[in-house]
Amino acid sequence: MKQFVSKIWYSSSARNVGKLLSANVVAQAIGIIIYPVLTRMYAPEDFALLSLFMSISTVAVLLGNAEYQYAIVLPREDSKARALVHLSTFLTLVVSVVLALTIPFSESIAGLFNAPELARWWWALPISVGLIGMWNILNYWYIRRKAFARISGYQLTQSVFSASSKVGFGALGWLHGGQILASVIAPFMSLVISALLAWKQHLRELFCVNRAEVRIVAREYANFPKFNLPRAFVNSLGQSLPIWLLTPQFGLDRVGLLSLALMAAFMPLSIIARSCYQVLFQRISELVQQRRSLRPVLLPFCLWTGGLTVLGLAAIYWLIPQLVSVLFGAEWLESATIIRHLYPYLVLTPVCGSICFLSDVFAKQKTAMWMETGYVALMALTLGIGVYVDCFIVAVDLFAWTRFVFLAVQLIWFASLVRAYHKTLS
Repeated sequence: MKQFVSKIWYSSSARNVGKLLSANVVAQAIGIIIYPVLTRMYAPEDFALLSLFMSISTVAVLLGNAEYQYAIVLPREDSKARALVHLSTFLTLVVSVVLALTIPFSESIAGLFNAPELARWWWALPISVGLIGMWNILNYWYIRRKAFARISGYQLTQSVFSASSKVGFGALGWLHGGQILASVIAPFMSLVISALLAWKQHLRELFCVNRAEVRIVAREYANFPKFNLPRAFVNSLGQSLPIWLLTPQFGLDRVGLLSLALMAAFMPLSIIARSCYQVLFQRISELVQQRRSLRPVLLPFCLWTGGLTVLGLAAIYWLIPQLVSVLFGAEWLESATIIRHLYPYLVLTPVCGSICFLSDVFAKQKTAMWMETGYVALMALTLGIGVYVDCFIVAVDLFAWTRFVFLAVQLIWFASLVRAYHKTLS
């Protein structure tokens, strides 16, 4: 046992996870520390407006990248990986330009969500989509190059710029759109800094474009836009559905409480999932290319991560109201109740979020797409029930349990993919 733990502790994968985890912890800690200030500056409606803006931006980013960024890690040849970077960048720019053309229709679009204030900030959407899309591309290029320090640096600077901008705009009285403006400034500044620091070692070679090879990789990795994009679109739609469906019925104030609850509950778990995903994706892809066993990496990870998640959630269950009241203010206490109702949603999130790349590694994007489609259809139905009975908590409960069932089925499927792969090794 001691030898096993020592092997894991001193492995390169563990060190890389440590780098990203440390950066994520600090970055998320900045966000957590600043939230008590923000919740005393901004109203629940302001948080709901930000959630609505970001949910639309997230869906648009998917169309921009067309999911080709995930393929950057996979080719053996660097020339193909560079071509995938160029292809993803071109598509992101196209979608950003198309979104800019919708600005004259912003009031009509905002009316669909019963959120007139959204129209004032619609101009920022194409900028946000372009910046987030470019970072998604750069992030996977860094993963391929094992430049995890660059990823950590972006996470830290983005968190610092986001926190300081939100507080600054709040202090200036720009309350309704201050957080949206900060969500544009922060990735822009972080992207510029990252590009300057990584230019010589990682980025300069990207400026040599081979159009013929771009066309080749577009066809070779066509499964990503063909199956991954619909799957990711449906997945993003599923994450946005609570905001999109509940806002017209229950208003920005109630949805703002839900947004804070999701942030407070999901943020600590996403620290683990995001860090592990980035390192495991590179490591598992490498093992599959070498036709080696995945069990020594995946099995201990799933057992330890799942066990620690359950223990951690159980330990803080009774402390949630006190934590919310102290951190965010007594006026946000209803969010504590919502967090408790979200527990089924949270239990399997770190494990499944960390290994969701397995469908890409084993080229099972089509199956993943249909699974996501079924999940979102069920999500729409269950949320619709909550809206129909006009009970906000019922809608939250159905949302959380639907997510739990989907993640449980997904975890079983991932296990079957790994078993099938190991049969081909024998």
